Amino acid sequence: MYDADYIAVDSLTVRAGEAVLVQDLSLRVNAGEIVALVGESGSGKTLTARSFLGLVRARPGVVAGHVTVAVGTELVRPHECTDDGDREAAFDRIRGRLVGYLPQDALGWLDPLWTIGRQVDEVVALASRGSSDRSVPGQQGAFHWLRLAGFSRPERIVSLYPHELSGGMAQRACIALALARGSRFLLADEPTTGLDPTVQQGILRQVLALKKRNIGILFITHDLRVVHRVADEVIVLKDGQVVDRFAGSSLGDARHPVTTRLLKATVRISGGPL
Repeated sequence: MYDADYIAVDSLTVRAGEAVLVQDLSLRVNAGEIVALVGESGSGKTLTARSFLGLVRARPGVVAGHVTVAVGTELVRPHECTDDGDREAAFDRIRGRLVGYLPQDALGWLDPLWTIGRQVDEVVALASRGSSDRSVPGQQGAFHWLRLAGFSRPERIVSLYPHELSGGMAQRACIALALARGSRFLLADEPTTGLDPTVQQGILRQVLALKKRNIGILFITHDLRVVHRVADEVIVLKDGQVVDRFAGSSLGDARHPVTTRLLKATVRISGGPL
């Protein structure tokens, strides 16, 4: 058992041919902590998140660095595996079961042919398979996980198909799927983008509720309007490199030119101060 569950990337470098997409990036997310990864489109935010799950090619994509996932008695470092099969098996231990992914296009992530209740039930069965331990997350029913994801009346959700959900409801459904699978950490990729302000507020409240349940979250965004409301730490990327790092509560004190430009753009979009 480790002192604290965490996920981390250390000195991560990702290349595509001669182009360096992410360079020497290190970050750590502890259980019950929200780390915001901020930057404009193409800055390397999503590549970094996908590296946690082995969704970036090991060669020639990830050319340096390590991913570490420590949960309970498990310590997984896939990039230490020299054999491709062993590396993939290590990432299989991580994906969903320890680290869940919340995509920006939540509706596109759901199966259009299955009701939300059936999808959660299938994930419950997957998490429970081969285990007699009643503490396994999947042993709970669909209502339980939908309620944890922020649905106050899950009985009204289980029979709906994805096309019947709003964008915010789809995000919550994806959260329920990740929690039911057993994820202790979530990679939230632009979870509030494209949602109206009221729905955004609901998603942010749910993110904070997950933090209180000791879930660690890597919160990816280009919108600094939401960062100071949820983040314990803010990491700013530019062209794949970390250019600024500060506590979420001290956003107004950021001084790096890249962060300053992002702040000014945020003020213009929001029509007023943060």
